[in-house]
Amino acid sequence: MVIERTAPATAFDRLAPAYDSLVSRDTFCRQRAQTHAALARWIKSGHRVLEIGCGTGLDTVFLAGIGARVVACDPSEEMVSRARRRVETAGVGDRVGLLPCGLQDLPKFLDVLDHAEGFDAVVSNFGALNCVPCLDALGMLGRRHLRARGTVAIGLIGRSCLWETIYFSLRGDRVRAARRRAATVSVPVAGIEVPTFYHRQRDVARALGAGFSHRATIGLGVFVPPPYLEPRWQQAPRPIRLAVAALDRMTATWPLLNRLGDHTLMCWEKARVKHD
Repeated sequence: MVIERTAPATAFDRLAPAYDSLVSRDTFCRQRAQTHAALARWIKSGHRVLEIGCGTGLDTVFLAGIGARVVACDPSEEMVSRARRRVETAGVGDRVGLLPCGLQDLPKFLDVLDHAEGFDAVVSNFGALNCVPCLDALGMLGRRHLRARGTVAIGLIGRSCLWETIYFSLRGDRVRAARRRAATVSVPVAGIEVPTFYHRQRDVARALGAGFSHRATIGLGVFVPPPYLEPRWQQAPRPIRLAVAALDRMTATWPLLNRLGDHTLMCWEKARVKHD
């Protein structure tokens, strides 16, 4: 199957060698730890999971490690190559299949590969879906390939980031303070301008349709700053950082605050099929 190369795929091909280093810093690790804790509650051993935008396989290995069987995809061939190496090194290759495609082409891949067995969960984490302009394909996957009572867990770059708004407002940079309020912005990734789409919770809900019910929204990085402010974060005394991180975890699900994080993790459940 021929896949058209896109700006995000090319950009993340370039970024792939440095990606693991970029996401290994304290602020990002805290967000990933919160995400993994939530995924462990929603996804159980034996579940079949479809992961969209797997990157270098950090979440893929975690999901396989808790006993899930994972079909993971990414439009960046370099990311998929690194994910494959990580999966094999972790010894979970027998529970993971990798596909070189993104959301828009994924339904075609699944149809060709005949995944009629279905999935218990669809997962996309840390803004992979912020790189696509339309989420209709997500709804198609949920309706066609997700089993009844299945879970959809979507982690998006937040549209309203409390830290970013306050930080840049205090610096007098109103443009950057309000940049996420635009539906679409261009973000430089490895020297390539990548269109970034700040989907809201209601955009995901609209794409999924009436057959899904919202279960949870978790704000990641509400009080802990975004990863690009890591140097500032490390300047704070360690006791303060620990206290702020504890506050961040405690308030992650509080209404209003849960939508003000650097990232937002949302969960839906597919309804049971009603029989006459």
